[in-house]
Amino acid sequence: MAKVSIPREQIVTGSLPSICVVCGAEASHRRFPGVAAPSLAWILVSPLLGLVAFWTYILFAGKDSGKAGLPFCDRHRNYWTRRAWIIVLGFVVLVALITMAILIAPPEAAGQQPAGRQNPPHWLFGVLGCWMLLFLPTFLVVQLSAMRPTGGNRQVLVLSGVHRHFAAAVTSESG
Repeated sequence: MAKVSIPREQIVTGSLPSICVVCGAEASHRRFPGVAAPSLAWILVSPLLGLVAFWTYILFAGKDSGKAGLPFCDRHRNYWTRRAWIIVLGFVVLVALITMAILIAPPEAAGQQPAGRQNPPHWLFGVLGCWMLLFLPTFLVVQLSAMRPTGGNRQVLVLSGVHRHFAAAVTSESG
C-alpha cells in the first residue's frame, strides 16, 4: 500500500487516472468528490469528531458522482461505504450504551448502605465494557487498514493505503 498526494483540483475535475484507488484495476465509478473540499473545522474541535464526521459523510454521500471524485472499480465501489457503516454504527451504539447506562443505572444513595457493603455495578456497564472490547479493536483495524485521507492542505489531499499502480499513475501525471 502506498501514500500519494493528489491535487484537489484533479478530484473535482475528474482528471485522475481511471485506475481503482484500492486494487489498481480499471475504474468505472467516480465517487466522493467532497473529499476534495478542505475543511479543518471538525479537526480543530476534536480529531475523533472529525473522523466520525468524515465516515458519516461517506455513508450519506455514497452515490456515483459521474465524472468527479475518486476512481473505484465495480468490486470496490462500496469500499468506503462498508467501512463507514462499521465505524459510524459502532460509535452510535457506544454512545447509546453509555447514555443508557448513565440514565438507567441507579444512583448510589449516600449513607444508605451498611459500612463495607457496595452495590455491584449495573449490568449495562458490563455490556458497555464488552462492546468497547469488541468494537475498539475492530474500529482500529478497519480504520488503519482502509485506504483513507491522512493529510493535506488547500492544494493537495494525501491518501494512505492506495494501490501502488494508482500512486504511480498519479505521480507520473503530476510529475
